[in-house]
Amino acid sequence: MAKYTVGYIIGSLAKESINRKLAGALAKLAPSDLAMTEIMFKDLPFYSYDYDKD
Repeated sequence: MAKYTVGYIIGSLAKESINRKLAGALAKLAPSDLAMTEIMFKDLPFYSYDYDKD
């Protein structure tokens, strides 16, 4: 069972991105105590420094 969950971000939304393929390969090579999870850009909120004061 995984002891740690590791999130990773790929700098592309393209399904066939070389970085996506490399990240997938690295996730397969990760030790069994790591659960690798992709954090999709589309799921992240937009950033604006206008909200930093809040």
